[in-house]
Amino acid sequence: MDNFIKIFLYSTLSGFAVILGGIIGTKKIPEKVIAFVLTFGSGVLLAVISYSLMHEAYGLSGPIYTSIAFILGGFTFYAIEKLLEKYVAKGTGIILGTTMDDVAESLSMGIGFATNTGKLGIVLALSIFLHNIPEGISSNYELISEGNFTKKTALVLSFLLAILDPFCALLGYYLLKDMGNLWHGMIMAFTGGSILFMTSTDMIPKANIIGNGMENLGLLVGFLTAFLLSRILG
Repeated sequence: MDNFIKIFLYSTLSGFAVILGGIIGTKKIPEKVIAFVLTFGSGVLLAVISYSLMHEAYGLSGPIYTSIAFILGGFTFYAIEKLLEKYVAKGTGIILGTTMDDVAESLSMGIGFATNTGKLGIVLALSIFLHNIPEGISSNYELISEGNFTKKTALVLSFLLAILDPFCALLGYYLLKDMGNLWHGMIMAFTGGSILFMTSTDMIPKANIIGNGMENLGLLVGFLTAFLLSRILG
C-alpha cells in the first residue's frame, strides 16, 4: 500500500475517534464513568510512551539526546500550561491544550511510519485511536460544563480537531522523514515528555477528583491494552 494512503487511512481512523468521543461527551454521563474513561486514556498513553515512543527514541537518538528532548518536552508543556492559565479563558484553554496534544501525537505518528518499516506508525495510530475517544469525551464534557460552550459548538470543534490528525501525520512524514535518525528520536522523546506531563498533571488528577477510587482500574486496563497492542504489532 502506498505510504500516503496508509498514513491517511490510519490517521483518519485515529481522528475519527475524536468525533466519536466528542459525540459521547455531549451526553449526560456520570462523573464516575468520565473518571474511568480518563484513566483508561492515561493508561494507554503511559504504555505508548514506555514501550513505543521512548523505546524507539532511545534507539535512534541514544541516552543523552533522548533525555534532553524528553525533559524539554515536559518543560515546554508546563510553560504553555501556565501561560494558558494566566492569559486565556477556560474554554479556549481547553481547546488549545487538546489541540497541542493532538498535534504532537499526530506528528510522531507520521514519523513512526518513516521508521521501523512503518510498524511504529501503525502502533501509534491504533493507540492514539484508543486515547482519542476518552480525550474527545473529556474535552467536550469540559467545554460544555466548564467552558459554557453549546453542544453544537463542541461537536464542530471535535470535527476540526479530527481533521488535524491526517494533516499533521502526513506533515510529520513528508517534512520530517529526511531529518535523520537523531532528530526523529528527539522529536519522539519530546512528544513523550509532553504527553507524560499532560497525563500526570491533568488527566489522572482530574479523574481522581471526580471518581471514587475504582476509576484507577481504567489505568490498568488502558495500559495493558496498549502494551499488548505494541507487543503484537511491534
